[in-house]
Amino acid sequence: MHTPKTSAIHLEHGSRPPGKIEVLPNAIHTITVQATSECYGVLGIAAPRLRGGEAVLLTGEQSNQGVRVHIIDDQLIIDVYVVLEYGLRISEIAHNIMSSVKFSIERMLGIPVVQVNVNVQGLMHGPVAQGKSEAKNQR
Repeated sequence: MHTPKTSAIHLEHGSRPPGKIEVLPNAIHTITVQATSECYGVLGIAAPRLRGGEAVLLTGEQSNQGVRVHIIDDQLIIDVYVVLEYGLRISEIAHNIMSSVKFSIERMLGIPVVQVNVNVQGLMHGPVAQGKSEAKNQR
């Protein structure tokens, strides 16, 4: 379920001056995409729905569509959809994504992240492996 673009998380701390800070879901999407993309073994952010039974890699400007943010009692639950590199340990990469996203959002926004769900939409050979197989085919 997508949260509406107009909803925001309100940060309020008792010892700070009066006022409010609003964080729109788009900012959370951007931080999540950046943290996820930097993890080893992640080939890209994927669309939440498969097309013809295969994962759809999203371009940079579409990558926010591969992140779903749920706000419950001012706490975040984040779903991220990814394509990982074939041949690597999926559970390790998923745990790295969870840790990286949680750390980045909590550090940058000060909002507690309750849960990060990693949805592996597909596995592909990395860019290096594809380049080698294409070179072999050209000989």
